[in-house]
Amino acid sequence: MKIIKKIVIIILILFAGFWIWYEYTYSMDTVIPFEVNDPDLKTKVLIASQGSPFKDSLVHGILKYYQKDSIYFKVIDVYTLFTVPINKWDALIVINSWEYGSPPRNLKRYIKEYPNELDKLIILSTVGSSNIALEDIDVISGESIIEKVPDYTNIVVNRLNKIIQKGKPNP
Repeated sequence: MKIIKKIVIIILILFAGFWIWYEYTYSMDTVIPFEVNDPDLKTKVLIASQGSPFKDSLVHGILKYYQKDSIYFKVIDVYTLFTVPINKWDALIVINSWEYGSPPRNLKRYIKEYPNELDKLIILSTVGSSNIALEDIDVISGESIIEKVPDYTNIVVNRLNKIIQKGKPNP
């Protein structure tokens, strides 16, 4: 009986060690919320992201592209997204990792809450599979390779420009 207890304890210790290693190695940093420009500006864009060198560089690349434009940006941690109603924003950019090719449950729930606002969404998932799909939403997927930040920045900026232009009246 003592041997079984020892084996169970060893297995539990190994499992806990693996869990700690996995969380330390693969978990994302929390994004500290910040704002760029005046919240009273006409065009408002929310960026919900996870913290990582790739994702942080992508967010900064997007903000740098629009630094001379009259656009209000708010950047938040993706896990606080559920606290922000999408209808207050002209566009919403979500940058996060999907495990096993599926979006996190909180993101799925959030999207279901706003079925009439899906045309405002830009989702970039950092996962190595290109088989990512969400009904009625075009998802950008790719690996978190820092050298590819300019490419992904261009893709997101092009999609954001289309969304922003939809909201403007034609001259």
